[in-house]
Amino acid sequence: MEEQKRILVVGSLNMDQVVQVPRLPVLGETLLGAGSLKLVPGGKGANQAVAMARLGGTVMMAGRVGRDPFGQQLLAALQAAGVSTELVASDEEEASGTAFIFLVEQDNAIIVAAGANGRLGYDTGHMARIEEALSHASALVLQLEIPLATVEHLIKAARAAAVPVVLNAAPAQPLSPELLRQIELLIVNEHEAQALVTALETAPGSSETVAEPGEPEAKDGLAQARALALRLHEQGVATVVVTLGAAGALLVTRETQAGNGLLSLYEPAPRVQVTDTTAAGDCFVGALTVALLEGQAPAQALRFAIYASALKVTRFGAQSGLPSRSEVLAFLTGGEPPA
Repeated sequence: MEEQKRILVVGSLNMDQVVQVPRLPVLGETLLGAGSLKLVPGGKGANQAVAMARLGGTVMMAGRVGRDPFGQQLLAALQAAGVSTELVASDEEEASGTAFIFLVEQDNAIIVAAGANGRLGYDTGHMARIEEALSHASALVLQLEIPLATVEHLIKAARAAAVPVVLNAAPAQPLSPELLRQIELLIVNEHEAQALVTALETAPGSSETVAEPGEPEAKDGLAQARALALRLHEQGVATVVVTLGAAGALLVTRETQAGNGLLSLYEPAPRVQVTDTTAAGDCFVGALTVALLEGQAPAQALRFAIYASALKVTRFGAQSGLPSRSEVLAFLTGGEPPA
């Protein structure tokens, strides 16, 4: 992978509307939130693009926004982070995507209104420009907040152009074995991994998963994550990562030195004071992608990504809380999150 090539991120751009609540309301109930509504640029695609740019990557973003103030703000946020936005188109029919985020103590609940994101791939001229940029990219990074048909099309195009694909399969959707075989790096949380494996196991002609010796029932979380990662790796995905929230992450890949062997790595997360978990997963995706493209060893790259995402949760907001490379390196070496 040539160093001067840009990472191409194709995905969603949303304006996050964030409110802090003591708990989620039940149907028909009205709750008072704490403080005022906050508007923060977000969207899984844009979050990952900004994360990579702040962590040292050279990044181009492709997506769609509406012709509205939110769209202008989303573009400005990307540009301020150093992300190229020439492939972010303005949609004539739909408003910019919006996410409604409810912060509850140390977690969140999110509802996304796709808006213009749902039309990414409909404009053939726009897609032709994206495919042209793809042919010169160091990697293609995708998520599932845009139409699945567009994701499938771009994965096939990347495969034809010999460009490695990074897929953050979130929100969870069933994916075919044929599609999985074309992915270089698959990043999912434990719930998304389980949904993918369940879809594979219930597909016509599927075979039963064989548990590894010593883990017949995969009772604990780490063993379960490893079993899921191995099952997805068996589908032909070169590297599978299952994130485990505050417990860290697990990576399964080919053993580069031993040839046909498997390398399974686990990295725990450092303890931090959690402020906002929004975009922690996106920060992880961005950090791991940048580290691996730089040629870092899997163990080193996994640790870098874990510490980057741990630092993110100490700060409010999606893109507003994403750390810089110098901050992550200081955290890695100093042991304490920088103030």
